[in-house]
Amino acid sequence: MAEGNLKQNHPWYEIVEVSEELEQGDFVDNCEIFVPTYIPNDSTNDAFAYKVEIDSYRLNVVVINQSCDLGNNKGLDHVLVCLRKPSSAYKNPNMSMKQFYSSLEEIRKGQRYRHYMLHESNLQEYPCETQIVDLGSVFSVPYDIIKQMAKAHDKRLRLRSPYKEKLAQAFGYYYMRIGLPVDIPEFSAKTFAQTSTSVKVA
Repeated sequence: MAEGNLKQNHPWYEIVEVSEELEQGDFVDNCEIFVPTYIPNDSTNDAFAYKVEIDSYRLNVVVINQSCDLGNNKGLDHVLVCLRKPSSAYKNPNMSMKQFYSSLEEIRKGQRYRHYMLHESNLQEYPCETQIVDLGSVFSVPYDIIKQMAKAHDKRLRLRSPYKEKLAQAFGYYYMRIGLPVDIPEFSAKTFAQTSTSVKVA
């Protein structure tokens, strides 16, 4: 099947009209995120060894929670979202175009576990370039508040299946990776020959 037909038969996105209903894979633009900064407090009269300052950011994010938890009144208090940026934002001035494309290709292939790539949107009503999701930048937003933020937009993008589930899988894998103390060595003709001769057949 031609690539053009595949895109038509398996689109990445659909458009959500004005609505506060959320699903996994929803894009929320200009989501207000509050980030605390912990500052050491040298005052001996204070019971706490630090003080907290809060900074506010407007970020573009994607919803990570399962759709079944978001829509079935299960008492969800907060929604997990991850930062997303256009792929062009990952080009820094000191990077050659070859290095830039190589970096994007590593993300596309899943070789950079912290980052996940989402396809561009060619929908006329809501176009956007290829997005990079930073799975390491996770924020928690009160459920009622993010619903208001979502409703404030006339339209928003929503990832379709199975692309939203693939994003959730990448998120889960990033936080469940296990480093083995002794891994199986890479196979080559030499190592395979050494292994096969040392194994005794019962």
